[in-house]
Amino acid sequence: MLEDIVQKIAESTSEIIGYEVIITDEHSIIIGASDTSRLGEFHEASVQIIKTGKPNPDTVNIMKLEGTKPGFALPIEISNKIIGSFGITGEREKVKTYCYLLKKQIEMMIYQEMYMKSALIKEKALKDLIQEISSYDHHFVNESYLITRGQELGYNLKTSFIAVAIHLSPQDASKNSVKIQDDTPLDFNVKTIRFELHSIIKRAFNNTNDLIAEMAHDKFCILHSLHSDKPCHRIYDKLKMKSLQIIQEFKKRGFSTFTGIGAPAENMGELSQSYKDAWQALKLGRQINSPAPIYFIHELILEDLISSIPKNMSERYMLKTLTVLKMQPDWPELSKTITVWCESGFNQRKAARILFIHRNTLHYRLAKIQDLSGIDVHNHKYSIMLYLAVLMDKWTS
Repeated sequence: MLEDIVQKIAESTSEIIGYEVIITDEHSIIIGASDTSRLGEFHEASVQIIKTGKPNPDTVNIMKLEGTKPGFALPIEISNKIIGSFGITGEREKVKTYCYLLKKQIEMMIYQEMYMKSALIKEKALKDLIQEISSYDHHFVNESYLITRGQELGYNLKTSFIAVAIHLSPQDASKNSVKIQDDTPLDFNVKTIRFELHSIIKRAFNNTNDLIAEMAHDKFCILHSLHSDKPCHRIYDKLKMKSLQIIQEFKKRGFSTFTGIGAPAENMGELSQSYKDAWQALKLGRQINSPAPIYFIHELILEDLISSIPKNMSERYMLKTLTVLKMQPDWPELSKTITVWCESGFNQRKAARILFIHRNTLHYRLAKIQDLSGIDVHNHKYSIMLYLAVLMDKWTS
């Protein structure tokens, strides 16, 4: 059992009922006691209790048993296995009722703590595995090693996967708290909240072969197991639905949530890249202030390329292309117009509709952009040059 946990249980229970409380392990050694001087002592009365699963009969002479005081004790049973005992010191008939009343509660408390500790150990092992996958290099690591590691944790890493990155933060940044179940505000770092958030993700990504781990206090990663026969657009649609489910659930609990999604992977090298791409998509999507909170790396290839351009080269390119435009008081409108003009396929009607402006207003803005920059906005090649400069400006700013 967990000595630190049972000690807290013994002390808190004793404070409530007003009697001395002890808890032993399966070897009848006291590992929790309101009277700390008894810790580590052998409690002979528990031997028979643990062996039979029943309290000692009234006929047993307690005073002759080592490390034992008058009172009453019962076995502690977790998952049909006796793992120790707990006892209350005092007049047998008076404390007997307390013992029976507290038995289930103490067992439940110990079970919950054991379960949470076991889950944390598995979570740590999963996090370590995902980190090893993320840094995988076939020159230095044998793929079979990671596959074996996965098997040890109950996962088949020979199938296809796609990486999903999640970043969340309290909606009220001034209060580092969230709401959980009954809308009671709780501290963001409370352990029970971490399990609640983890369970929300598990409900969305419920494939038993999905690897889910908390990479940092505000970041989660999922390696989602795929059916290799599904086309990419079906995979992305399904992931979008799952991501929206998580975003909505987190919103109820006071979180703003953003999701980055990599590319499908058929082997360990591709999975390592998918992991990197998921976090890169998340970074790019937030950097360019994309209105949607779900970012796919395949939709951000251009932004990904721009982000890899050396800063001095980007600044030189923007200086040549945007200097006069950025000096205008309506630069935000002109910047958005350039972006929509290119992303709408240079379709005037579609661009005007997206911008919520009249086509004449669009004509005016395009003419102004052309006049100030000297770039023919009706020449697609030159328009793309402007568009790239605007994307660079968004990225660097």
